[in-house]
Amino acid sequence: MFPSTPSLLLLAEAGGDPGWWSPLMPVLGGSAICLLGWQLWRAQRHYALELAEQSRHVAEAREQTTQALQEREAFIRESQAKSEMLATLSREIRSHLNGIMGSADLMLDHSLKPAQREHLITLRSSAESLHQSLNDVLDYSNIETGQIEIASTPFDLRQPLIEVVEHFSPQALLKGLELVLIIAPDVPLNLSGDAARLRQVLLNLMSNAVRFTATGRVVLHVELSAGSASPSKQGATWIHFTVRDTGAGIPEDMQATIFDRFPSSDSTSPRKFGGSGLELAISKRLVELMGGTIGARSLPESGSEFWAVLPLPAEKIQLPTAAPQVDDLHVVVLDDLSASRVAVSALLARLGIDQDATDTVAKAAELLRDAQETGARELVLLLDESVVPDSAAGLMRMLGADSALRPTRVVLMARDPAAVAAAEFEFPVAAVLRKPLLRAENLLEVLRPAAAAGALKPADSRAPFEAGGGVRPTLREGPLVLVVDDDEISRSVTAQLLARLGCAVDQVVSGPEAIDRAQRSIYHLILMDCQMPDMDGFQTTEQIRTLAGNKAPPIVALTANTSMRDRERCFAAGMCDFVGKPARKTELAAILKRWVRSEAIAAK
Repeated sequence: MFPSTPSLLLLAEAGGDPGWWSPLMPVLGGSAICLLGWQLWRAQRHYALELAEQSRHVAEAREQTTQALQEREAFIRESQAKSEMLATLSREIRSHLNGIMGSADLMLDHSLKPAQREHLITLRSSAESLHQSLNDVLDYSNIETGQIEIASTPFDLRQPLIEVVEHFSPQALLKGLELVLIIAPDVPLNLSGDAARLRQVLLNLMSNAVRFTATGRVVLHVELSAGSASPSKQGATWIHFTVRDTGAGIPEDMQATIFDRFPSSDSTSPRKFGGSGLELAISKRLVELMGGTIGARSLPESGSEFWAVLPLPAEKIQLPTAAPQVDDLHVVVLDDLSASRVAVSALLARLGIDQDATDTVAKAAELLRDAQETGARELVLLLDESVVPDSAAGLMRMLGADSALRPTRVVLMARDPAAVAAAEFEFPVAAVLRKPLLRAENLLEVLRPAAAAGALKPADSRAPFEAGGGVRPTLREGPLVLVVDDDEISRSVTAQLLARLGCAVDQVVSGPEAIDRAQRSIYHLILMDCQMPDMDGFQTTEQIRTLAGNKAPPIVALTANTSMRDRERCFAAGMCDFVGKPARKTELAAILKRWVRSEAIAAK
C-alpha cells in the first residue's frame, strides 16, 4: 500500500538526508494541507447535511404537532357541536314527551272503558320506551366521553327500588306479567351511594327482562351478598341485586357478548334485542364505575337471570321502621306464586307484624285458626286475586257466616284494583291493594283496625303511574305551587298533575313574572324551567333568593336539560332539587313529599 503524505514526511525527517526528498517536500506539504482541508470540508459538509436533516425532522414534527393540534381542536369542536345537537334534540323531545306522558296520566285518572284504558296504557308505555331510548343514547355518549361522575350521598334504598317497579307496572299490566319486589329483611335501608345511577342500572335490567318475557313473572330480589361479611375497599357491605324472568332465556352464542354495545345475534333469535341496544352495555359501565360487578346467566327452562353486586356503605345510624300501631294482629298471605309470598312476608317482617304464608286455602284456614287460638284478636287474610277463581268454594267455607274465622278481614291483592272494584264477591272484602305491594304505608293503612269496613274498599285504586298514598295526607292541606315555564303545553300539563295531587297552582311564563309573583304571594314550592327567553331559570332563581333571603320557598328545577353539568348548575343557582322532563306524576308527588310536607302543615 502506498504510504500517506504525512507518513512520507515523517520518514524523510527520520532519514536526516534531504537528498531526493528535498524537492518533494513542498509538494508533499501542500498535499497534506489540501488533504486536511478536504477532510475538514467533508466533515463540515457531513455536519451540515446532518443538521439539515435534523431541521427537516424538527420541521416535520412541528408540522405534525400543529396538524394534530388542529385535528384535536376540530374534533373537540365537532364533539361539542354533536353534544349541543344532542342536548338540543333531547330538550325538544323531552318537552314533547312531557305533554304526551302527562296528558296520558291525567286521562288515566278518569273512568274509562277497558279498551280505552288499554289504548292509553299502550300509549304511555310507548312514550316511556321512547324516553328510555333517548336516555340510553345520551348516557352512552356521556360514558364514552368520560362525563359520568359517580356521586356518594345518603339515600333510602327502598325509593329507587319502588320507582323502578312502579315504572314498569303499566307495561307489565298490559302484557299480563307479574312484577315482584323482594327486599330481604336483613338488608340495611339507609345507604350511601349514587341512587340515580343505581336506579338507572336496575331500570335497564328490568327493561330487558320485561321486554323479553311474554308470560309469567319478573322478580327484582335484593339481598346481602355472600361476601358482605368482608367490607369492600370503600368500607361498604356488598348488596346483591338480581333480576329474574321467565322469558326465553339467553342463547348460548350471546352469553359471552350480552353486555357488548350491540350484541351480535341472529335476527330469528327469540331474545333479539329491541330498544337502543345499549341498556346492558350502559349498565355494565355504570356498575364498574361504582366499583361493582355484573353478570348474566340463562336459567334452565325458566328464563334468565341478571345480577349486579355493588359496594354501598351503610349509614352508621339506621332509621327504625315506623311502628305499625297494630296490636294482636296476625296476617296470613295466600298466594300461589312463591316469589310473591316471599316478597309480602319480607315486607311484613320488616314492619314487625306476625305473619304466615301459604298457597292453599286449607293451609290458610289452618294458620288462621292457630293464630286465633294463640290469642290474636285481629286476623287478616292477604288474598291474591289469582287464587279466587279456582278456590271460590273453599274461600266461602272458610270465610262464610257460619265459619269460626268470622272476624277475619280479607284484603285482596290485584294488579288492576280499578277492574276488581266492580267485581262481585260472595265473601266480604275490606280493601283492595295494588300488586306488587311496594309501599309500607299503603299496607299499614288497611291493616289497622280502623280500616275494617264491611264493603269493598279500593285502598289503592290509583292508576298504575300515580304516587304512593303516603303523600296524600299532607297534600290535602292544599299547598300553593308556582309553575314557571314558557312552554304552554308543558306548563298546563304540570299544573294539572299538581292539581290532581291536591295542590293549588299558579302559572307564569317568564322569569320577571315569577319574581313578581314570588314577592306578592307566599308559595310552598316553585317549579322552575331553566330554558326561558330574556331571563332564564338560573337568573330567576338567584333573583328570588336575593330578594326573599331565608324566606324564599323551595325552588325545584323542572327542565329538559338533564346532564350532570345541568344539575350542578341548578344547585349552584340556588335550586334545592331537580326533576327532568318528562315529569311523571310519581316524581312530582315525591318532590311534594320531600319539600312541601312541613310547609303545608305549618300553613294550616
